[in-house]
Amino acid sequence: MSDRKAQNKRNPHDHRIPTLGCHLCEIAESLLRQAQAVADIRWQSIDIAELPEQEMLKFADKIPVLVTASKTLNYPFSIMDIMALT
Repeated sequence: MSDRKAQNKRNPHDHRIPTLGCHLCEIAESLLRQAQAVADIRWQSIDIAELPEQEMLKFADKIPVLVTASKTLNYPFSIMDIMALT
């Protein structure tokens, strides 16, 4: 099978739905930008649909999620919650 065919062939049991465009994620990103105006906050957005299935399932019903080295914050959260992570 060619690489192209292998890339296009999907596991019939893999029902991942891309989370890009998630309105809650957009709200969370807006809160992060607001917090960034007063603190040195950096983040990386990750679409959980791109994670290995075990990790995707871990976060599937909790997005958006903020994860640091020592803490995890599930939505809903506020700017104050975000500031407490720093």
